[in-house]
Amino acid sequence: MALLNGFLLAIGLAFESFVVAMANGLHNANFGVKKAVRIALLFAVCHAVALMIGYLLIKTVAQGIQKIDGWLTWIAAAVLVSLGIKMIAEGVQCARGKIEKPARTTTEFVVQSIVASFDAFASGLTMSSYGVWFVLLTAAIICAVIMPFYIIGFMVGKKCGTKFGKYSALLGGLVFIGLAAEVIFGAF
Repeated sequence: MALLNGFLLAIGLAFESFVVAMANGLHNANFGVKKAVRIALLFAVCHAVALMIGYLLIKTVAQGIQKIDGWLTWIAAAVLVSLGIKMIAEGVQCARGKIEKPARTTTEFVVQSIVASFDAFASGLTMSSYGVWFVLLTAAIICAVIMPFYIIGFMVGKKCGTKFGKYSALLGGLVFIGLAAEVIFGAF
């Protein structure tokens, strides 16, 4: 049963990473598979660590911790909207021929992976009744599931990014804004 619960949680978390990966692939069509694998590993590890931090936090400081979950929704939405607006602005400038499409920096990928892992953190907050081995197993399953989801999403986005060229940043920005809307509406 622990394996099934961990796998279902991992699948749920992986869908968001898949969509972010598609947006990244759209915007960074020139990246190779090695770079996509490194970014996927970053996303997977951030999710696993966030789950563990949430679990450890709830185990040590149970009073008032549920209030954090509401703030995480709004913080994640704000960051996703700002990333989306930035990508759309770059896309408009690229479409007009004013600038070349800039590649994402490592810092931007780290911020994306942290924001995407807020759901894993919130999930960790709900696991106070589970033992540490169950949570570690769940974290490992999350890593194992997010990696291929991210890589496939990145490759799909990359293929589309190659086709849509200068409009890919616009599409990626819209994806991030759509994710922000999903985060907000999913919280209610």
